[in-house]
Amino acid sequence: MRALVWRGPFVHELAELDRPAAGADEVLVEVARVGICGSDVTAHKGVMGISKPGAVRGHEFAGTVADAGASALTVGTRVSVDPVVPCGRCRACAEGRTSSCSDIRIVGVHRPGGFATFAVVPARNAHPVPDTLSWEAAATAEPLAQARHDVRRAAELGPVGDCLVIGSGSIGVLIVHALRLEGATSITVVDPVASKHAAALGAGATGCVTDVDALAAASFDTVFDVVGVPATRGAAIARARNGGTVVAVGLGADEVAVPWFDLVRREVTVRGANCFTAEDFATALSWLIDGTVTLADDHRVVDLARGAEVFAGIVDHSDPFAGKTFFAP
Repeated sequence: MRALVWRGPFVHELAELDRPAAGADEVLVEVARVGICGSDVTAHKGVMGISKPGAVRGHEFAGTVADAGASALTVGTRVSVDPVVPCGRCRACAEGRTSSCSDIRIVGVHRPGGFATFAVVPARNAHPVPDTLSWEAAATAEPLAQARHDVRRAAELGPVGDCLVIGSGSIGVLIVHALRLEGATSITVVDPVASKHAAALGAGATGCVTDVDALAAASFDTVFDVVGVPATRGAAIARARNGGTVVAVGLGADEVAVPWFDLVRREVTVRGANCFTAEDFATALSWLIDGTVTLADDHRVVDLARGAEVFAGIVDHSDPFAGKTFFAP
């Protein structure tokens, strides 16, 4: 089978690998669409420690069941894949906090994923979808589930209120959708690429700016840093109101300086948002199936053979496309 393999920093290559076999309680999925996540770009650069050379990434995917094993599914069933596999044994899992599982395994991160013709997934993680749902929408259930989880991390502390979203890539736009459904009072989006603003506004943003400095006089109840580099993390804390909440989403960098005194004195809460729960995924998929959330037009489908070229263009900014990219393996 074809697979896009990460060999090391800045090197993805197309390779021929053996077709995997499904084990007990697993199914084999023939991948139809797989999206590129920002974390895949971070891994491509070689700054994500859990990504090892030889990895086949891709955790946002959908396809058809090629081998149903002993499951209740049948060959040919169209499925959207929840890639999150919690251990089910640790304290977090026992308490129902599976997104904080201490031994979590994610298809496309810790085990081979959707940047390939076929991928093996737990049978319970393959969710049937109707023929009316496009492959791109079916593959979007994963990032939408993440966006829903990000918003829930803030909503657990109280009403999200006036919100700021830093970064309007695919996850940022989906967070806007989730905030709209959560009843946010207002949703302001910051992104230096003005061409991305239309998708954010279409998702429910009430305003967009290209520079966070334009908001120097404003403060927000909830701030989402969807980029995760030093500048955006600092801006997220600065723009949170006293007693407000910052949700750390983006994985652009690992260690950064934090204005600790500012956090303490203004009682700003910073919450990490790791992966999502099975309930988040089921809700996100239902939103896509019933039309509560619809995809923007700013996406494209590229043959997996162009994977190395696409990653290179994203990293060196030579690729002018600003929307969501899906591979067709």
